[in-house]
Amino acid sequence: MLERIAGPLVPVAFVIALGFVAGKRGKLNYSDSRLISRLVLNWIFPALLLAGMAGTPRSQLLDFRFLVATFVGMMGMYAVAFAIGWYRYRELKAAALKGFVNGYPDGAFMGIPILQAMFGPGSLYSVLVLNLVASLVMIPLTTMLLEIASGKGSGAKAFLASIAGAVRKPLLWAPAIGILLSLFAIKLPPVLADSLNLLGKATPGVSLLCLGLIMSSVRLNMSGEVWMNLALKLLVHPALMIAAIVALSLKGAYAQQMILLCALPSATIPAMFANEAGTYRSEAATSILASTVVSVVTFSLAIYLIDGGLAAA
Repeated sequence: MLERIAGPLVPVAFVIALGFVAGKRGKLNYSDSRLISRLVLNWIFPALLLAGMAGTPRSQLLDFRFLVATFVGMMGMYAVAFAIGWYRYRELKAAALKGFVNGYPDGAFMGIPILQAMFGPGSLYSVLVLNLVASLVMIPLTTMLLEIASGKGSGAKAFLASIAGAVRKPLLWAPAIGILLSLFAIKLPPVLADSLNLLGKATPGVSLLCLGLIMSSVRLNMSGEVWMNLALKLLVHPALMIAAIVALSLKGAYAQQMILLCALPSATIPAMFANEAGTYRSEAATSILASTVVSVVTFSLAIYLIDGGLAAA
């Protein structure tokens, strides 16, 4: 059991720490992290998703219960955190950003290397589904709420513009091509598949190094708000996903993977939104950093419970 828990976590922690030290020692800086983020999100991660989805069995893609459970688990957490944020602040921007911080797990930077170590390349499908919900629902919704709060035009227009922008990004159209190839049983030419896999294999290591670099630029400020976010993200969120999976009678590896994804710390994108909005900046950045550190313990517990059969209950 110890090897099962430490196996995927120790290499992840090592590479994050490497990026953190590089940032603190001035070998790399925050500007470098933005460049690396663009490299991951616009090039190597889409290549990994395209090749992975093209090789995914069609029957797996047509399991809509899994899609529904993912939507309920993620947007349910967003709604709960938003409601708490509205009650505490009575301010739309802060409430939306609190929902975003707690509802969006770090599937891209941490989920891929951990799930691949535990379940193999097939786990990419779970990350794809999470990314679709975040990109087509959560990010546009947050954009709309922030636009409404700032009084800049129509919130509905912001929502549609955000969806249109998301669809144009490689992070969505690349896996969409892979899904179409899978649905129509079209195989990628071996040379192209090998090329995409060669590029995509850089995703786990580069993304974790980038995460450590981002963390090195965040100033830790542990407030009551941050502690609440830690409880919501690392404890309540996976519990909500478990409830959704049990309600829909889902079992097997993909149900386990989505529970583990929701047990991951917050993604870094909400901090960028908070910085742009000029609200909830310290709370968002500190919550992301603290949840990444604390998740070493809580994620180990999640693995223990998964292995104990909780996800198959």
